[in-house]
Amino acid sequence: MPIAADPRGAPGFDYRLLHRVPATAVPQFLALERRLQAAVQDFPGYLGESGPRYVGRIRGQAGQRTVHLYESILRFDGLQGFLQWMDSPIRRAMLQPAEQQGYGFEGSADWEGYSRWLALSVPGPVPLWKTNLLVLLVLYPTVMGLTMALHGLPWDFPAKLLLGNVCSVAITGWLLVPWASRLYGPWAEGRGPRWQRALALASIVGVLVALLQLFRSLPSTLW
Repeated sequence: MPIAADPRGAPGFDYRLLHRVPATAVPQFLALERRLQAAVQDFPGYLGESGPRYVGRIRGQAGQRTVHLYESILRFDGLQGFLQWMDSPIRRAMLQPAEQQGYGFEGSADWEGYSRWLALSVPGPVPLWKTNLLVLLVLYPTVMGLTMALHGLPWDFPAKLLLGNVCSVAITGWLLVPWASRLYGPWAEGRGPRWQRALALASIVGVLVALLQLFRSLPSTLW
């Protein structure tokens, strides 16, 4: 099903899913996707879904199964509807049997979705490179912090990755992206003296470099 166009005035939120499917379970996976797509049709905030699209495979070594990779993109009219669907009892009940048979998935928020949120938070036009830089400013420490926080959980990697992505989407979308847009709004819109805009850009780059050095200095056991 193609992704629907954004409704007037609404910043559609995209979430990319990479599905890992054992070669012997592809028919069951495709049937599961059809059931999930049928179930989400009337879910509040749902706009559409693209895929699943076949993107490749991972050849198994001796004694291991080949894993096929599929990609799909979910779109909701906002973050809240997406989170409610991801945690809905209907979806979990459908996924649980497939996960027990080896199905797994990874997810990531669409970079452009953050851009749309930020564009709504800043009144004037914002160049895309500035939007992406502000998103990076808040997303990088959020992802690193969540990686450390979730490292000790006794879960498998796909489960921790999904939880980390959901948390990072919630934290950055509801708190940090709006905060960054207010703090750097004049720079993003190109307002104010040139020296102030240069200072704002330098501060963003400086914070990112400082964060990089900080995370490099921490013990590797935290990851």
